[in-house]
Amino acid sequence: MNFGFRYHVASLMAVFFSLILGILIGGALSVDHSIVDEQASLIAELEERFQELHASFALVQGELDRSNLAWSQLLDVISQDSLGQHTIVFVHDHEEDPASLHTLLLAAGADVKSIRPEHLDEITPNSDHVFVFPLAQGELPPAVAEAIDTLALAGANLSFIWGKQGGPDRSVLPPSLQVDNIDTAGGKAAFILGLATGSQGYFGSQGEAQRLLP
Repeated sequence: MNFGFRYHVASLMAVFFSLILGILIGGALSVDHSIVDEQASLIAELEERFQELHASFALVQGELDRSNLAWSQLLDVISQDSLGQHTIVFVHDHEEDPASLHTLLLAAGADVKSIRPEHLDEITPNSDHVFVFPLAQGELPPAVAEAIDTLALAGANLSFIWGKQGGPDRSVLPPSLQVDNIDTAGGKAAFILGLATGSQGYFGSQGEAQRLLP
């Protein structure tokens, strides 16, 4: 959703109601209706612009809904049995399911595990393992940075994902699959495709992404 457009509509509404209030006050305090007439003209113009913006907003919302539906349908198609030979290991220091990915990956046939960074020595990496790090903006937590270095030196398959709010400094990340907007159907589709094809690179719609999908 375009919050700038939404803010613009809200601002026009605020001005619109302020002018109505001005008319009421002006009519009560002054017998000279010239100011009232001028305000009424401005209100009529603003009302026309508001109706145009409302119609444009409805069109944009309709396009957005159709786009989201298309991405969801694409995600359903590409995720079917696409990860049957993969073990996906989420490495993070919290218990919540990152962007509801566990359910999606299980439906795609993957073996899904979660582990805290300090317990990585409990897993012996092999070619079927992909270690996934859900990240946020800012510096990497020390435990996460250490886990990344250890796995990279071992030649493990790595993936880094983050949401619409943005991710970390990508210059500190080793060669890997990197996907932004993981909290959207488009981001999930890029993630599943990247895992299924063993892709490396940065995919999504933020910053320096190479393209939307691997």
